[in-house]
Amino acid sequence: MTVAAYLPEADLAGVRSLLAQLRSKGYKRGVVAVAATPVWSGADEFELQGQTIRVRTAPSVLAVRDALTERARADWVVILTDRGASELPAGILEHLATQRLSNLDPWPTLRELFKASQQEFNLLSLNNDSARAVVRELDGTSPTPAPGGVLTNDHLFRNIARSQFGLTPAEFTPHNVALWSMGSSEAARFETWRSSTDPKLYEEFLHWLSSRLGLLGLPFATVLRTTGPAQLVPLGLVAALLDNGKAISAAFPAPLDTSIKVRTLLEVQLDGVARLTDQQLAAWGNTSALTVAGIDVPAEILRRAEDLVKKLQADTLIARSDVLPSALTPRITHFATALAAASSSGDLTAVENAWANVVSHRSAHVDTADAPRDVRVGAAAIRLLRWLGRPPSEPSTLATWLAYHRSELSWVDGAVNTAFTGADNTTLAAAAHLIVVSVRERRARADRHFARLLASAGTHRSSSREAPLLIEELLDRVVRPLTAPRPGATGVATTQVKPSPVLLVVADGMSANVANEVVADALRRYRPQWQECMLEGSDQLQAALAVLPTVTKFSRCSLFTGALATGTQDREERGFGSWLQSKGLRGTGQVLFHKAEMDAVSRGHALAAEVRIAVEDTDKRPVVACVLNDIDDALDRSDPIGSTWSTASFKHLDALLAGAAAVGRTVVLTSDHGHVVERREQPSVQRGLRESSRYRSASGVDPASLPADEVLVEGDRVRTDDHRAVLAVDEQVRYTGLKAGYHGGATLAEVVIPVAILVNGAVPTHLGLESRPNPLPTWWEAERATPKVTPDVAAPKPTTAPAKRKTTPKPNEQSDALFDMGQDSTPEMAVVPSAGGRDRVAELLASPLFAQQYNTFRPRIGKPQIGQLVQSLIDGNGRIPLAQAAEILGVKAFRARQSIAALSQVINADGVVALSENGIEVELEAALMFEQYEVKP
Repeated sequence: MTVAAYLPEADLAGVRSLLAQLRSKGYKRGVVAVAATPVWSGADEFELQGQTIRVRTAPSVLAVRDALTERARADWVVILTDRGASELPAGILEHLATQRLSNLDPWPTLRELFKASQQEFNLLSLNNDSARAVVRELDGTSPTPAPGGVLTNDHLFRNIARSQFGLTPAEFTPHNVALWSMGSSEAARFETWRSSTDPKLYEEFLHWLSSRLGLLGLPFATVLRTTGPAQLVPLGLVAALLDNGKAISAAFPAPLDTSIKVRTLLEVQLDGVARLTDQQLAAWGNTSALTVAGIDVPAEILRRAEDLVKKLQADTLIARSDVLPSALTPRITHFATALAAASSSGDLTAVENAWANVVSHRSAHVDTADAPRDVRVGAAAIRLLRWLGRPPSEPSTLATWLAYHRSELSWVDGAVNTAFTGADNTTLAAAAHLIVVSVRERRARADRHFARLLASAGTHRSSSREAPLLIEELLDRVVRPLTAPRPGATGVATTQVKPSPVLLVVADGMSANVANEVVADALRRYRPQWQECMLEGSDQLQAALAVLPTVTKFSRCSLFTGALATGTQDREERGFGSWLQSKGLRGTGQVLFHKAEMDAVSRGHALAAEVRIAVEDTDKRPVVACVLNDIDDALDRSDPIGSTWSTASFKHLDALLAGAAAVGRTVVLTSDHGHVVERREQPSVQRGLRESSRYRSASGVDPASLPADEVLVEGDRVRTDDHRAVLAVDEQVRYTGLKAGYHGGATLAEVVIPVAILVNGAVPTHLGLESRPNPLPTWWEAERATPKVTPDVAAPKPTTAPAKRKTTPKPNEQSDALFDMGQDSTPEMAVVPSAGGRDRVAELLASPLFAQQYNTFRPRIGKPQIGQLVQSLIDGNGRIPLAQAAEILGVKAFRARQSIAALSQVINADGVVALSENGIEVELEAALMFEQYEVKP
């Protein structure tokens, strides 16, 4: 009688294991007959621990007898036979080492492989084939020993996943599995394993994995079974389009039959083996969206998803996706339509919600160099529309005009330049154009109002308390206070006092709107190292009034001289040296570097040798100044409209900041004058052929005959020979040929000089500085905008503040606190008190250092949410999933990493990293954090 149909097929691992068991029982050598299929794919003879092993197949009793004759030729003869024990006569059995037919029992081998003495009930469903497959696959490896000597399915499958296809997360969560599935090599290894492993073992693995993934166990196991891991995330991104509970779905509704059709095709794609619930589809979609929210996402994943959208006929639902590239276009179209309607009605409710949908898309990259053209134009247009919704401001003094321009109008100018570049979407282009026209009309009125005040109050120095900071006073009122001696100098002889070092960087031609971008970039790229500060009680020192006309030979020379002066580089160097000498700050060596010195050969260094030595020499050169001509040069050679200025836009600024940080220099970043850009509009006004672009001689000029777009200035601060000049007021007026930009006139953009004080690391207390809060105007972001009625909007209607979203979020829906127009984004949340009755989290939030950090970085996350997040991390032993953090902070899952990055700037004071994320979880070193904020245990 044969039992071949029930017998296993022997392999090398099984034979080795069987012989090991025999040797452990004292058998040294002999013949072993094994109940197995008489098939052998390995070598007929091999060495094992110094012994020779011969393997023979015996499909008959005669073949068994023949194999016995080889026992003298090897240490062990292993006979694989499908003959039953009753068929083997006593004459054969007595020649076997055990005198009986042996079985390939995989379980002792399996336990031995994992150094286990026991196994959990129902391990591998007690399936022998699955156990043999595990032994075969892990043979020759060193799996992790079973904890406590008990082998479990969980431990077994973790080892298989790690060794066979590289799935090694700390926890088997849907997000971790989805991240693993996007790796092309890992997916290929999984497919190889699936095709080669025992089918029963494969099903056991899927059953185990499904049990670990909760709600998503069924869909994930089904995808792995039918299509493989490569389609796990792409199919999930299609599933996300079927989630009608999201707010975005209300903005882009679809007929019921469309959703049914797509859902049916999706299930057919899974071979129709699974009927997914709405909750499973939503969870699958959210997990997939979070998985591709990072920057290192294989392009192939998104391409597959886009192909599946077409294949499953989900094109009409594509706008619902926060991550698929083609979803951004319909969102921009929707926003453009709402923008056009809002520009005439004044009601921003619909357009704010539409813009929130654009911003929430993965490819939007708002306010970065990677933002698509239409996103950049859209951001500028809606910000300008918010500004138009505010009542016009008319400052009454030059100082308040300078402050107004620095805090408001310069941001308007930057947005106008961005919007002026033009959009690809025709509806957006038309709407943005109308908004820009209205904005420029208001800005032109502001410039004319300012120019009249400039002519009457800005041409002479004044000691009035309402007088603005003048460019010739900048050294005395800004730079000199920053050289205050370090603590401990009291009572020391004056000759021994060491002033605090300062680096003065003058970016020639830098207007306030360019300074906004450059400073923001420096703080964003180098935080938490660099902070912007201001001298205590002197917020008026954030901007200075240029000398007139606003050209380099007048204004920059006056800046470096510390008094009204006219001249070129030689005059600047003498004047700067004299000022330093008069303040006891003059040491040895060169202290002012112009373009030629800055561009000298650096011999492998980021800075020219003389510049680098000067910056490092804080003892003998406490104040060093450098001139950067990148902006002024751009006005001659390139089109600055729409350019995004960063520290990297300057040839030497990054290196100067690094050098200053290395030696502890406070940086003063300023300019000598601003500029206006050439917009190439017709007709462009050129009045004669003059020496300068934006001013002309006042000789023989009758003030009463001047047009409104020019202004006559006269006084000691007007540095022409006769102290009189006619300055252009409207930005379209020029007196020379066509260039990319001009300066010399009387617009706010030319006359207002930005002043930024940058400190690396902790703010020194002896300098009398305080951190400057985020300077963004209130209308820059949606949740802080308060539109009001204005005559500048065409066909105005009563304007209201952005209304709450009409769509009511579902209980499990994640909102985006950054742009949500719904309820207050900072609701009160309970924070669990610490043990002992103290609430250490509340103490942290109330600490002076936290207040300073919060006001400096303005994370747009409410303190209650921060407290809730910190408490949750403490309760979770310092770790919680990113998805949970997103829920606590009230943001969409794909924005979790960005929100944690913003929050880490607040929590991680002075470069101490307490809060971080690893792409999967948020991590907190609570003890380190409390120590940094001086919250006692």
